[in-house]
Amino acid sequence: MVFGLLVLAVVSGVVGSTSLKLSRGFRRFWPVVGTALGYGVATVALGLLMEHLPVGVIHAVWGGGAAVLLTVVGRTVFGERITAARLAGVGLIVGGVVLLNLTGTL
Repeated sequence: MVFGLLVLAVVSGVVGSTSLKLSRGFRRFWPVVGTALGYGVATVALGLLMEHLPVGVIHAVWGGGAAVLLTVVGRTVFGERITAARLAGVGLIVGGVVLLNLTGTL
């Protein structure tokens, strides 16, 4: 259940962020709706996770997972460049989440 809530929080946060970019400054209705729904679901999932994991771990995994997925979304949907620095940053994020997992926190 905890892993499923983490995945839900990450994916819905990515939906919210992607919709926010698509809203063009809150000028397009449906992307604004997607932003509200995405961030709303993420907030509920994060709230439920607070009963099971430390807040620092939750936000590290949520923010890290979203950063990794948004790098892919940025490239595939918005044509953003992936630089060596971005790849290094994503690698550090993944390494941090793996380290948290290996220490038995997740």
